[in-house]
This record gives sequence, structure tokens and C-alpha cells, in this order.
Amino acid sequence: MDRGLELPEADDAVRSRHFEVRRSGINGQPMAMDRIDETVTRGTTEVWTLRNGGDMTHNFHVHDVQFRVLDVNGERPEPALRDRKDTVAVPMGATVRIALRFDGPADPDVPYMYHCHLLSHEDDGVMGQFVVVGKGQRAGEVPDHAGH
Repeated sequence: MDRGLELPEADDAVRSRHFEVRRSGINGQPMAMDRIDETVTRGTTEVWTLRNGGDMTHNFHVHDVQFRVLDVNGERPEPALRDRKDTVAVPMGATVRIALRFDGPADPDVPYMYHCHLLSHEDDGVMGQFVVVGKGQRAGEVPDHAGH
């Protein structure tokens, strides 16, 4: 394991979130470019629980962070999953918990994405958006994507 980048710890988390991933979308909603789904505070760590309730594996990817896989179905992850990641395979019926630290640039108006990294699933809307804000800030307005 590369010791150059500190991986986030679950004990440092200030918040937990749950994501139900299905071919029809995340948390029951397909992607909407004009919607911010989550707001996170810069410099904080969160634990995200990814549950695959669908009929095939989803490769869950989060923009602008590298995360630690905490467990898969409550068990310690296999050795290949113990280093920093930006994508993790979530098999059918599986639950994967990850710890993420949001140290990237904060801008309440410019969202990052989380999504299934299979192109056909992206096309089907298995995606969501989050913004990173400074302490005490709220999410802003999503830029106009007319023509996209």
C-alpha cells in the first residue's frame, strides 16, 4: 500500500449517506442535470453505503476523491480493495461501505458526479451530482446546460 496519501478512516466521518444503485437510477431517481443530489463540506470525511439492488454489477465511481473501501457485505475487503480507490465494483445484492474525504475545491455552483462507470448505465441515468461547499455554505444553483 502506498503510504503517500492518507486514506480516510470511518471514525473520522461526520456524516453517513446511503445510495441504492439500480439500472433505473440512484436512490430511485435517474440523473437530472439541473438537480444537486448531495452537499458535502470541504475537509470532512463521510461514510457512503452503496447497496446494489439491481440485476448486475455496478462499478461505482466518485469524481474528485479517492476513498477507502471499509467493508463488503460487512466483511473486511479483499487485499485488492484495501488501497485507495476512485471506483469500486458493487456486485448484485452486495453492500459496500466506503470512507471519503472531500479535500477538493469547494464551489456551491459546480457539481461533481458519482455514477456507475459502465457507459450504458451512465446513458440510462445511473448518476448523481454533489457539490463541495465551505463550512456553513449551502448548495448553489446548477449552471444552465442548455444544448447538452
